[in-house]
Amino acid sequence: MLTDKSTIEVIKKSRRQITILFSDIEHSTRHWERRGDIDARMLLDRHNRLLFPVIRKFKGKIIKTLGDAIMASFSKPENAIKAGIAIQQQLSAERAKDKYFSLRTRIGIHTGKGIVEYDDIFGDVVNVAAKVESSAEANQILITHSTSARISSNEFQLDKSNELNLTGKRKVITLYSCNWQEHKNLISNIKADSIMPLLRSQKMELITYVVTSLMALFFVYQHYLRFLLADAGFSISWYQETTHVPSDYPVILLIQTLTLSGFAYYLLRTDFISRTLLRVLSGLFGAGLALLLFASFNHYTDLPFKKRWYEPLYESTNLFVEVLQDSTQINVQANKRSNIISILPKGEIFIYQKSKTENGLRWDQVKISNTKNGWIPRRILPAFGVAEEQLTKTNKFYFRYYDLYGLIIGIIAFIWGYMSFRIRPS
Repeated sequence: MLTDKSTIEVIKKSRRQITILFSDIEHSTRHWERRGDIDARMLLDRHNRLLFPVIRKFKGKIIKTLGDAIMASFSKPENAIKAGIAIQQQLSAERAKDKYFSLRTRIGIHTGKGIVEYDDIFGDVVNVAAKVESSAEANQILITHSTSARISSNEFQLDKSNELNLTGKRKVITLYSCNWQEHKNLISNIKADSIMPLLRSQKMELITYVVTSLMALFFVYQHYLRFLLADAGFSISWYQETTHVPSDYPVILLIQTLTLSGFAYYLLRTDFISRTLLRVLSGLFGAGLALLLFASFNHYTDLPFKKRWYEPLYESTNLFVEVLQDSTQINVQANKRSNIISILPKGEIFIYQKSKTENGLRWDQVKISNTKNGWIPRRILPAFGVAEEQLTKTNKFYFRYYDLYGLIIGIIAFIWGYMSFRIRPS
């Protein structure tokens, strides 16, 4: 028994008028028995590709697929009936094109109050719609009086059919048959889908794919791409013409967070996704996982053939100054008293220009933009109560043999992930 009043109020507020459409394949068991599991499953997939875009075309939402049945909801009963007509027209056109395509459906439509949640609908409206569908014959659309009373009588050709007497209902439910054969064509601009339905578990899996891929892309950017871009003279800064290597962690993290949030929102809001996109994500996941595992192996393993393993294949034309400590200052002049240009985060990297020593402290000149330079101290000098602290280091970038091996492994993993992806039925 419910005792939480707040829960009851939430459920009450989620009740609203909705139109439910049920579509079910006639004699589906016979199809599975006659064609075998694989052919019948492919036939069902073809059926869904034909019907899903029809439902979306008329602003319907696919709530669930129950084997070979589809449950969809519509805010307007007119759209539900149009979707039912278009479904029958779509299947009829497909049967006319392909003599081996013999699927016929029963459709039931009912309007009433239901508990509408994000990914499901509960209540009497669902139960009645399901019973109406089971009362229909092949190629027939049955709608209840509750639905017919809320539409324009001139728009659809409705013929009174039988009455439905449901257990627990005081009144019988009057049913009408929609003469869809005489209705104008509604499918002229509707094409079969090349997309597949997604389960909630599959959505979570895809988000995992994206997280791993973004981590791998960030790793590639941090360790390789930013140095290669700088050597090539490119800048990816959108606000100024800079020649330092853009490595601001908060900016990159913000871009990744926004990308992930946008994709997660897209996945949670959509019920379908392109097969090609799924394959690409699977490939990126494989490549990202392989790169991260390879980098971990290389970092934590003491290899006996280090000399060959670390032998460079490419050496950068520039020297790079990397900031090692947060809150490191970059000044206008090589002097602590000069104006501060910026406070730098750890990991920021600039192209090295030259060095000089001022009052026992080495300063490195770096290029901030094509017309502006700055000076960064190499270390903090020791003082009473203050230990010496390294602020920056200067190195060249080397692309080594193990980097090449990691790249090859990443490409192979991408191809494997792309090719091995398999569609799982929903």
